[in-house]
Amino acid sequence: MRRVISKAVIVCMVFQLTACGFPFGNEKLLSDTLEEVAGFFGASQITGDENLIGERLYGRDAYTGRYLADCDKVTGRDVVFGGASVESRKLYLSGYIQAYSGTAVIRIRTNWEVVELEPDEDGYFETELNLESGGNYVIVKFEDFTGTVDLTSGYDRVSGLVQCPA
Repeated sequence: MRRVISKAVIVCMVFQLTACGFPFGNEKLLSDTLEEVAGFFGASQITGDENLIGERLYGRDAYTGRYLADCDKVTGRDVVFGGASVESRKLYLSGYIQAYSGTAVIRIRTNWEVVELEPDEDGYFETELNLESGGNYVIVKFEDFTGTVDLTSGYDRVSGLVQCPA
């Protein structure tokens, strides 16, 4: 239901542009405008660099890059990568969680669904995400966590692992 409401709001905003002579005959321009509006609202959900628990280095956009956190008894959450988009995309996420105490959980929010990644016994995780249009975010949630988190997000496995060196 929220997805329908979100799309309805975007459509209403686009219709308001008709008073400015918006050229609805140009599908590419309409698509680009919708993407820009969605991106504007989606960017507001990302944790700002000044408020991050860890450190983030963006790749080619807000969906890709590398995130590193070295924590000592930290509780909180970082919305690290993602945004809102009318386009679908495929992302590859990989990394390590080395926990000495507490927990750090990688959460993926795709529109209104949330899944948590389960690292293997060595703390390694890897997944392929097929993101649909809407809001899609990679979140790290810390609970009294002492340890390190190293997370990489990219559009393919090779560049995702090497595109943003530490």
